[in-house]
Amino acid sequence: MKLESSLFSTVLPSDTSMTDLQKISEVLSILSKPDALLLFIMTKDGLKSELETHTKIGLTKKQYYTRLKQLTDVGLITKNTVSYTHTAFGSMVYQKHFLELAGNMKNLKHFEMIDVLKQSSNFKLEDISEFLSKISPNSNLSSVNLGNKNNSVIAKSYDDMVSKVLQVVEFAQKEIILMGRFRNDHIINMLLKKANMGVSVKVLADTNTVKTFFENETAALREDKNKKERIDTVSNPFYPSKVDRRYIETPFSLLLVDEKLVGVEMVDTYNPKNFLMAAFIEDSSLCSSMRSTFDNLWNKASLNPPQIVSPTKTPSKK
Repeated sequence: MKLESSLFSTVLPSDTSMTDLQKISEVLSILSKPDALLLFIMTKDGLKSELETHTKIGLTKKQYYTRLKQLTDVGLITKNTVSYTHTAFGSMVYQKHFLELAGNMKNLKHFEMIDVLKQSSNFKLEDISEFLSKISPNSNLSSVNLGNKNNSVIAKSYDDMVSKVLQVVEFAQKEIILMGRFRNDHIINMLLKKANMGVSVKVLADTNTVKTFFENETAALREDKNKKERIDTVSNPFYPSKVDRRYIETPFSLLLVDEKLVGVEMVDTYNPKNFLMAAFIEDSSLCSSMRSTFDNLWNKASLNPPQIVSPTKTPSKK
């Protein structure tokens, strides 16, 4: 039966298209197959492409290559010269959905208890939340939707922050604005992908982060014959691309998506250089306010990366 978009207008987010729905269906369909799910898990740290790999994991040659192609076609994995690995999207799906689902499977009884409590008129949402925190303080039960309207998420680790950024950026439709104190290859690759798809992407890079990368690359730059191009790449990992990038010393990390979602870093006042936590909130008013903060810094920022003294060879002692 053909699905009509109007039928889902009341249950899907307003910016979700039928194309998005089709892609979600394809991803869930391939991951519902046990052999495909096994291969997806195994590619997390790289699955070497060898002649006998399929035999080692108990699949026929046809099963093996069919599933790999299907995982590749939906954008979950990619192949390099020697192995299959997760794409940025695949990494987000693995961390945010597979690992969380695997962890929550241990709490099925608790979820059943939540449903019973919600159906009873004797308990308030606050009472249920307090109950959850007591029976399983270290689990993901505290994030269960109890019917409240507070649509926000707190990322308490750097990896959780990266996973959430990848998730929201993947579904951006019009505009992505990023002010970053940290550099992550998965996020960079995702932004490049969205820019190539026509999404407007602005990145305000932290000058101190760029300088740190130059310091780490000093030895390589000294010996590199293509030093100028490498300097361009180190100072701007988006080079060359459609991403609009400027440089300034950023006070914190900020993400704005489609004028409605805000991701903001909470800075550790005792160790400002370290990641503390980040909050992700769907609020168009807050997004507009934070956009003004970004625009003020953007207008003051430099179009050129921080000037780095070109590495030279150390004079030899005679």
